[in-house]
Amino acid sequence: RGTAVPILLLLLLGTAPARAQPSCLHFPELLPAKLKELRIKFEEIKDYFQSKDDDLSIQLLSSDLLEEIKGRLGCQSVSEMMGFYMEEVLPRAMRTSAEHQHSMGDLGNLLLSLRAMMRRCHRFFTCEERSRSMEHIKETFSRMDKNGIYKAMGEFDIFINYIEKYLTMKRRN
Repeated sequence: RGTAVPILLLLLLGTAPARAQPSCLHFPELLPAKLKELRIKFEEIKDYFQSKDDDLSIQLLSSDLLEEIKGRLGCQSVSEMMGFYMEEVLPRAMRTSAEHQHSMGDLGNLLLSLRAMMRRCHRFFTCEERSRSMEHIKETFSRMDKNGIYKAMGEFDIFINYIEKYLTMKRRN
């Protein structure tokens, strides 16, 4: 039973329904709706995870990450954060609460869809460099063990805001 949930999430993430993909021309108009979907879905589980996060002295998603996102490492930072949430945080978070699994699966699918759109529209997502902030986030997350899940999920709204800042910046370029 313990490994069934992460495998199920991976299957769900890998088999997201194939919808007609919007062109990159319309990506800037679609972005606010995509981010709104993420925020609405996160609201369903936000209280649960934030109430379980009892280590308020640590913040995973720091201003350092935001500065990277605003700078030349923006693409890589956003890409790595999406991967981090889809591959590490959400699968582990799903094991902490049976009643929130559906919402977390939906969050994973929404992130997957957004990342696919961003990759298709290369202007928004061409990158290669490694992010130092991401290394720090992953180390802290691992050190915190189970509390890292509550911390990372509790800060998911900050992550959405960072994605928005990055994409809004790129839209102007």
